[in-house]
Amino acid sequence: MTNFSVNYGRVLATDAVLATSLIPIAASITTWARLEVNPYTADLSQGLQAPVADPLWMLLRQWQFTEFQGEDAGSPIAVKLTGETARLSRYAPAQQGDAATDYQHLDLPLEVVVEREAIRAAHPRLAAEAGEHFLRLAAAAGVTGLRSQLRADFALDIADTALPAPDADPKGKTWQALFAGRAIDGHRLAAALRSFVDAAGELTGLPATFDGVSVPDLLPPAARWLRWYDQHVSEPAATEQSAWVPPRQEYTLALGADFGGDAITLAADEYTDGQLDWYSFTAARTPDLGAAAQPAAVEPLDFTPMLPAPVRYPGMPADRYWEFEDARVSFGSLEAGPTDLGRMLLAEYGLVYSNDWFLIPVELPVGSVFRVKSLTVRDTFGVTATVNPSRNLDGTRWTMFSLTSRPNLPRSLQDVFFLPPTLPTHLEGDPLETITWFRDEMANLVWAVEHTVQGASGQPMERQMEPPTPTARQQLDATEITAELIYRLMTPVADQWLPFVPVPTGQIATIALERRTLLRTLPDGSRREVHPRGLLLRTDLSRSIEDEPPLRLHEEEVPREGVQVTRSFQYTRWLDGKRYLWVGRRKRIGRGEGSSGLRFDASLYTAEYTAPMAHQAPINDRRL
Repeated sequence: MTNFSVNYGRVLATDAVLATSLIPIAASITTWARLEVNPYTADLSQGLQAPVADPLWMLLRQWQFTEFQGEDAGSPIAVKLTGETARLSRYAPAQQGDAATDYQHLDLPLEVVVEREAIRAAHPRLAAEAGEHFLRLAAAAGVTGLRSQLRADFALDIADTALPAPDADPKGKTWQALFAGRAIDGHRLAAALRSFVDAAGELTGLPATFDGVSVPDLLPPAARWLRWYDQHVSEPAATEQSAWVPPRQEYTLALGADFGGDAITLAADEYTDGQLDWYSFTAARTPDLGAAAQPAAVEPLDFTPMLPAPVRYPGMPADRYWEFEDARVSFGSLEAGPTDLGRMLLAEYGLVYSNDWFLIPVELPVGSVFRVKSLTVRDTFGVTATVNPSRNLDGTRWTMFSLTSRPNLPRSLQDVFFLPPTLPTHLEGDPLETITWFRDEMANLVWAVEHTVQGASGQPMERQMEPPTPTARQQLDATEITAELIYRLMTPVADQWLPFVPVPTGQIATIALERRTLLRTLPDGSRREVHPRGLLLRTDLSRSIEDEPPLRLHEEEVPREGVQVTRSFQYTRWLDGKRYLWVGRRKRIGRGEGSSGLRFDASLYTAEYTAPMAHQAPINDRRL
């Protein structure tokens, strides 16, 4: 029974019992309420500030940024690293193990070893400049009047047959007029002086050209000039094979190192852009490069305990709230779609995990392979932990900061680091030769267009400046022709456009692109084969261009966007201050598809009148 009483206008119920059976209970839904401040003004600058007089607000912000969340982990204060290094011992161009040589004998930057090619024999200007330098060194030593004697045996001249046309090679025509028998061929002079070099590499005599000249006075500058000539341009030895692979239009090489009988091969399958680094190589067992004549000993490295430093990079987010950040980098402006996984992973690393990385300095000899034996870390709590290589725990092949390895490589050689003797930077001159490959869907061909080749003086020449070859026509005998149609079997193509046609390779569902030769019928009835003028489309320079095997290019090497290959001078300084000048090749992406305008069985309207020719040449055009 419930009793009610009234007290100052309020009703008080006593002994009340809630009849829970009569009240329906609904399902509970957990909700979260967002707490927001209620500013007194429209200015938000005060709310974004962190004045020193408001320590409670600053502690709250630190709590919101999880700076009070303990991870029970200490900071590293000492790192102990031990390992061993093996110097490079062998080098094989084009990954040919039978052609491997000792890398220690080369003593050159790796890019120079791989790319250099003979250039002096095809560059008369270099020969003339070398001859003038010989006269300058001789004059500095007090020997003058040698120009007339050297002209008699080493005169330099550019033949008229080397010039395709005066207008096509203006530089070659200018240097031809400048030389005209007055310049001295330094290339031939160096060959004559080398016959007087003994086994120790010292110049012991002079050719008969210098009869009547004081040998003691001329011998020192001549020896100095010969050393300069050999070092001025880096060229391969006559027996050294090239690392350039014509069917791929790229460099391929292999390097070898030996960890006390445990040999490893570092293979670079595709080198095209002029920048070699550790990630350009793959660790493998094959090809077998053999043993060096003097194998280098394995050097153990035992580094003293080092203090690790946090990794920093420009624009890195601050890990404390009150630190000022670099305003030039805004992670909030980073835009990434659902498929931009790489960009989102980079942003996650920069915002979440970037302050968990530490760096320790390790000095290694250039041109060595380093293998870690142990890495231990001691933190601020005195706990010493061993750090193992980063790899997948399920056994799948993936590692971080290590070379890609092939399946046949043992585990002891997979976790290695390679510090190659490569160049940090170099200068590249104007291309001596430029070729562009692209697909022509209308002609169903692949064209290789020679834009630039070496001219008569060795300097670049634009092939589009060459006069076009006149097209002969076969015409019916008549005193007057009134037809307005010309039937053309094939429309003409410029001489610098060289066709590549698909041919079978002998393998299932694979084809290659083979260079073919176009025929030109001249007005006198003779026929001329159109061949490339440069070296990039050649396969065997020891044979004539008519007898060498045609260039076969792998079909996948000419994608839809095309490809461009260049030859140009490269210049750099090495660690010891030496200067290196060489000629290398580069492979870059093209500019897409193209059209040659090649058409077959075409009927063209014309209003011209052509007189009957004295010789009716069986060629491309027939007038109806």
